[in-house]
Amino acid sequence: MIQKVTSEKVKISNTGSGMEHALTVAEQTAGFMKISAKDRLRMRLLAEEMFSMVRTVAGNFSADFWIEAEEKSCTLHLDAKSELDYPKQQELISVSTSGKNSAKLGIMDKIRGMIEAGLYGIEESFALQAEYGTGFMPYGAIGVPDDGMTDSLYAWSMSQYKHDVEAEKDEDPDSYDELEKSIIANVADDVKVGINKGSIEIEITKKF
Repeated sequence: MIQKVTSEKVKISNTGSGMEHALTVAEQTAGFMKISAKDRLRMRLLAEEMFSMVRTVAGNFSADFWIEAEEKSCTLHLDAKSELDYPKQQELISVSTSGKNSAKLGIMDKIRGMIEAGLYGIEESFALQAEYGTGFMPYGAIGVPDDGMTDSLYAWSMSQYKHDVEAEKDEDPDSYDELEKSIIANVADDVKVGINKGSIEIEITKKF
């Protein structure tokens, strides 16, 4: 059995800097795991999906990316902090929250919106719930006390979101349909987004 390994940390930005090297790190980490070539491609796809979440986020920020892996499972981490001063943060909040109906967006767009919310100061639980809907709640309510996000004020879990959407698919078939079509929802076991005062944590977990 392979012991748990942690990859090097790679600094990336939403301009794309560092992402190619980070994909190389993902491939190298997959090489330590006893998984098939097809599963190695899935692992790279998860990294690409994670990066696509942050490429279109407004403003400038950098993040640390790394992977923790065992023989048949891995967790991709992204830890980002805002690099903007307060006036610019407020300007971006206005832009990112105006003219959008997040309830009608796909799951990737919702995650991008949560990243912006976390980086630029929209942290009230009721505001997050109103903007991004089911699955978002104060940290500690997600039922996973040791999930690596103990510093987060609020956390969103894709697995909880999927459970809620599937339970209400007759009342909200559009959300269920977009979930069925989502790459990240079909490949990852879970995606967690943690928010705390200008910082954001994303974890994507996968068991092969």
